[in-house]
Amino acid sequence: MKRPKKGEYAPFHETYLKVVPSRGTAQSLLKKTFKEIQQLLSGLPEEMGDYAYAPGKWTIKQMLIHLIDAERVFAYRTLSFMRGDRIALPGFNQDIWMEDVDASKRTIKDLLKEWKVVRDNTLFLLAQCTEEQSRFLGTASGWKMTPRALFFVIIGHQIHHMNVLKERYLL
Repeated sequence: MKRPKKGEYAPFHETYLKVVPSRGTAQSLLKKTFKEIQQLLSGLPEEMGDYAYAPGKWTIKQMLIHLIDAERVFAYRTLSFMRGDRIALPGFNQDIWMEDVDASKRTIKDLLKEWKVVRDNTLFLLAQCTEEQSRFLGTASGWKMTPRALFFVIIGHQIHHMNVLKERYLL
């Protein structure tokens, strides 16, 4: 699958796409980045999951929930566009979604396990996406997007948050 070009994603997705390594397929990068986050977080003491680097910032567990939620949303958009659905999909407000999340009863291990299931489903979706389908245009959050752009947005979104974890949480 070729990489997306400008016009296949919303301008704000550029933040995520610019951190995606220039080498590697969507499949190899989805696998590699998930292994990296597992290695980064699986050895943390559980009490670190409730750490936020500043007041009003998400905890590590909340960030994991956000990554899981976002991947589910991006994957649904991808499926919808692959199937040629012409109905515009709404955006989602990550802050509103997080308001009613209770991460206190979750563990890092449990969240990584859930995310692995979500990532495996993303990989199954990718495996069935033809080159032609990868170029289909759909609309989400008022922007035209392609499935191939969304696969790479998933990768870049994760890398973006891994960088935040490394720079602000795991000093």
